[in-house]
Amino acid sequence: MNHLVNLVTSNFPYATEILCLFMAIQGSMAVRNGANSKKTMNWFHAFFKSTLTAYSGATFTNMFMGRPTAMFANDVFFGACLLGFAIVNYLPYDIGFHFFNTFPGMLLHTVFSQVFRMGGVTGFSDAAYAAFKDTPSVWYPTPIFGPILFPAALGNMGGFFMNGFDAYLEKGMPWLFQQALSCATFYHFYAHDVEGCVGQTLRGAVKPMAIQFMSVMGADEKECEDDVLFAKVVVGIFMLVSCVLRMPQFIGPSFSPFTSLLKLVQRKKSKKVNVAPPKNKKKNKAKKQ
Repeated sequence: MNHLVNLVTSNFPYATEILCLFMAIQGSMAVRNGANSKKTMNWFHAFFKSTLTAYSGATFTNMFMGRPTAMFANDVFFGACLLGFAIVNYLPYDIGFHFFNTFPGMLLHTVFSQVFRMGGVTGFSDAAYAAFKDTPSVWYPTPIFGPILFPAALGNMGGFFMNGFDAYLEKGMPWLFQQALSCATFYHFYAHDVEGCVGQTLRGAVKPMAIQFMSVMGADEKECEDDVLFAKVVVGIFMLVSCVLRMPQFIGPSFSPFTSLLKLVQRKKSKKVNVAPPKNKKKNKAKKQ
């Protein structure tokens, strides 16, 4: 399989450990470059702020489903938080902090932490679908909102926890909401909605291109027909490209493909409205005479 596919589907050795570590490093870097830029914060305060910046979703979201939090259930998560915090704050000459502020370092933790989030979107959608698939509403054969909103809650728990409800939402829909809702919606309907008209229509339209795309990516015959795998690859590539474009060295954190598309449509509409029909000068002159 193509290396890009293996990356976005977390199919490489020690994937859990590597992704958890870089997620922790990104959280520690956010605190070190922000609230603790002068290193005046108590280490315990800085550590837990870094942990919750990176892992608020993993810490709290499972509680909505009555499941144990990953921070308690998996030692790798909290161990990665300890190691990531030490790398950013306590290596000699601050080498960890300085390296991860360079372009290669930023790209490294941006890419791997985003791969971690990809697994969260698809994994939490799978978990919600498995929990609710036997009890859909009478209006549709597949549960719709749970497998979409559960991963959306995962991706935005940090924003709510660190900024507060009003501060996080006052400027409109945050990028993490846009990303989680769009990716979870596509993934859920393409991978899970076997009986519903939305999933069937979506797969009917996309499937021929999906087979060709997966073949180009080095998939075998069985993998080319795997709807779940294709949905994970599409979500993964979209999230990966978006996060790289949002780096300050490229377009910047204000970039969103959805808002950019909306602005483009609005500009075209405004141009059509502003183009006034040509006045008939001959008729106006005849009226004056």
